[in-house]
Amino acid sequence: MNHSTENPFKTYFDQTLDRCGFDEDFKAGILFFLGESCISANTNQLMNMFTEEQKIHQEFHRLITLYAVSTNDYNPYEELDTTPIKQLIYTYNQIYVNEIRQKGFNFDQVIKADLKTDLLEDFVQEFNGKEYKLITSHQLNTSFFRRIGAYLNQFELSLQDIYLAGVNYYQKNQKADFEGTNLLNLNIIDSFSPLYMTLFHYPLLFTYYPNNLNANHLFSSILQFLYLHTNTDIAKHIHAFHQHVFYEANPRRVRTGWEFETKERGVLISQTLHNALNIRQSPLFKTRPDFLNSDKYLMNELKDQSISLDAFKTLMTKTIEEYYETNIDEVVNGKLNHAEFLQLLAIIFYETAANSMIIKEWTK
Repeated sequence: MNHSTENPFKTYFDQTLDRCGFDEDFKAGILFFLGESCISANTNQLMNMFTEEQKIHQEFHRLITLYAVSTNDYNPYEELDTTPIKQLIYTYNQIYVNEIRQKGFNFDQVIKADLKTDLLEDFVQEFNGKEYKLITSHQLNTSFFRRIGAYLNQFELSLQDIYLAGVNYYQKNQKADFEGTNLLNLNIIDSFSPLYMTLFHYPLLFTYYPNNLNANHLFSSILQFLYLHTNTDIAKHIHAFHQHVFYEANPRRVRTGWEFETKERGVLISQTLHNALNIRQSPLFKTRPDFLNSDKYLMNELKDQSISLDAFKTLMTKTIEEYYETNIDEVVNGKLNHAEFLQLLAIIFYETAANSMIIKEWTK
């Protein structure tokens, strides 16, 4: 269906997805779930912002219709057999909750029959034995979006119609099982990596905090969700240091030298690591006691130990390549889309800055 009405959020979000380097299947999967999860994702925020029930309903409608508005004469949901999507959502929950996190949760006790399906075995096998960590969650998110998008793109729908199909899917299922639908959605949202958490906050940020959204590069937004998810004990210090390294003030803008879209990847990786190490020479070094009071580090065994700078860099590379399952050389040569590369830079900056602060001193 042709949607001709000018839509600022759609323009903004589509441009973001393009900059991320996502293919068409990936875009379709993200937009379907953006529509499908919009209410689940934003209920707490809106209820904290507004108290009157009528106002809350108005704001829900405002968020839901940001990307596309449905018409009475056309419903893209009617063109779809949504059984494969239901199967993906239900299987995702089983993988995340019971395979990866090993919670032993019995969905049959809380999910009504309308939302249950057989498990998608190849999806389950993809994550069999996987450890609960950020990269596993990111891989799960990515596989989910790609699978949904690949299915939806068989129907040759526009991205707006795919988004509306997600909205309609939610509306239909929440009538059958409100609590179950939201539980399944919230488990998926809870599993998001910093990259996807950032993108799924865009409707809220665009509507209520546009200045904050426009002031931050996508890299910075990803970094903020990373350190808030990883270690809230030191988040404010990493945030302050990040502001100093990457931004000029008055007017606020990304510093020259951080051309994330054009500079060679190898240069950006090296530049990010070495700038992160400079936290020890910054005024933030006086906050080191706060870092030492936390135990939430991948290199916790190095706390208050002395080590050579070269040895530390070697350990950082090993951490990125083993814990985050990312081969730096492959990334330099083009592996990962642009958004995933920005997430990697955020990881390098955070892990380097945070872990270097717990080192006692550099040895020769």
